Amino acid sequence: MLRKRNQEWLGIFIGGLGVLFLLVNNGLLWFGWEAVWPAFPLLLGVFLLKIHVTRRGPGQLFFGLLVTGLSLFLFLFSTGILGWSSMRSLWPMFFLITGISSLALAATGDRPLPALIAGLVIVITGVVGLLATSGRLGSRTITPLVRFWPLVLVVAGALIYFRARSERLEENDMAFLSRQNDGTPRAVSDKSVEKTGDTETTANDDDGESRSR
Repeated sequence: MLRKRNQEWLGIFIGGLGVLFLLVNNGLLWFGWEAVWPAFPLLLGVFLLKIHVTRRGPGQLFFGLLVTGLSLFLFLFSTGILGWSSMRSLWPMFFLITGISSLALAATGDRPLPALIAGLVIVITGVVGLLATSGRLGSRTITPLVRFWPLVLVVAGALIYFRARSERLEENDMAFLSRQNDGTPRAVSDKSVEKTGDTETTANDDDGESRSR
C-alpha cells in the first residue's frame, strides 16, 4: 500500500514538473528560470515530508523541513520580493531554519535531548546574528558573546554526558535484575530435579526391599 502511494506522489511530482517546464518554456509565466529554480528543492522537501508522514522517519522530517524552509526563503530573492543585497543582513536565517528543523526533530524523536540542545544553540546563533547584522547589537554586546559562546557547548556536552550516563546505569541495573530473575527459576528447577531424583531413588529402594522379602 505504501509503495502504491509513493508511486502516486512520484507521478504527481513528475507531472507537475512537466507542467512547470511547459509554462516557463512557452513564456506563459511572468518569470523565468532565474525565479523558479527554488521550486526544485522545494518539491524535494515536500516529498521528504510526505515520506515522513507514511514511514515516520526522523531523517526525512529534519531534511524535509530544512530543504522546504530554505527553498521558501530563497524564493523571496529569486522572485524579486527581496533583493539579493539583503542577503548581507539576512544570512542568519539559514541558522534559524536549521535550528527550527532540529527542534521539530526533537519534538518527535525517541532521544530528543541532543536534537533539542543543537536546535536551541543554532536558533540562538541565528537570532544573535540577525540582531548583529541589523545593527541592534553594539560591539559591547557582541564582544562578550563572541568570547564566551563556547560555554553553551560546555553545558550542552555536560547535559548529554550525564543523560547518557544515567541511561547506561539504568540499563546495567535492568540487565543485572534480569540475570537474577533468570537465575532463580533455574535454581528452583534444579532443586525440584534433585527432589524428584531422590524420590525415584527412594521408590526404587522400596521396590527392591519388597521383592527381597
